[in-house]
Amino acid sequence: MIGAGLVTHVFLPSTTGASTTGVSGFYLDVGASASLGFQPTGIVHHNGHRTDTGYANDVVAFERAKGVNLKLRQIGCPGETAESMLLSGDHCYTLPNRQLPVALKFLQANTNSVGLVTIDLGFNDVRPCLNTAVIDMTCAEQGISYVRDDLPKVLDQLKAAAGPHVHFVGLEYGDPFLAHYLKGGTSITAATQSLQVMTQLDDLLESIYTAAHIPTANIAGQFKSANLSPATLPNVGVVPQNVASACTLTWMCTPPPWGPDDHPNNDGYRAIAEAIVAKLPTTW
Repeated sequence: MIGAGLVTHVFLPSTTGASTTGVSGFYLDVGASASLGFQPTGIVHHNGHRTDTGYANDVVAFERAKGVNLKLRQIGCPGETAESMLLSGDHCYTLPNRQLPVALKFLQANTNSVGLVTIDLGFNDVRPCLNTAVIDMTCAEQGISYVRDDLPKVLDQLKAAAGPHVHFVGLEYGDPFLAHYLKGGTSITAATQSLQVMTQLDDLLESIYTAAHIPTANIAGQFKSANLSPATLPNVGVVPQNVASACTLTWMCTPPPWGPDDHPNNDGYRAIAEAIVAKLPTTW
């Protein structure tokens, strides 16, 4: 899941890891702000900051417990879209560097290594269309068309650069904009429409990843996006379960200055990591 807006300064790729006596390899994390563990800062009009409690960090910890030592390389760019991955530049890198060429160069330099690549792209293609009181369905349809056209091209390049021992996992998304529901009235319609868009996006992402022989992390399932059964949300009351999950796993229902913010919180990132780990091999 991606960005609460663009940032104006450069983010340098980071490398973290853990020591263990088991299998060793790399974890290349491709995507936008959620791939960097972004969360709000509590500062008004601030776009948030990267953290070391994102899903990638959790994946590293989960695999470490199984004896797999993954050295994490995060190269994501807040605001990145499937479309912008193929363009001539972005705000996180100084040309000729961009996220996709950096990813390709890294994979080509590690062709004989065991590795994991997660792809977290598509959310920002529709995010501007959903983060408003009135959902812009025409905008959303355009964003989905960009994903349909551009993401397969990104995957083709990544897979061509990767060695034979690299595992790929594609990410789908929960719907943080179900939080519109809490405003009542016409905002309930907005929540319903946002779910329609996110479901369409997730269905498309799964079909693209399946065509590329890449497993898809069932994040919508982790966020209970399709679950309409009643649930009790503290300080609110009874709401649909998918709305409650959007509130408890993201910052969307948090009052200012911390919210509303569509990034996952620590629990949300852990849920995403669990969906990724479920698609990894039991033996590397």
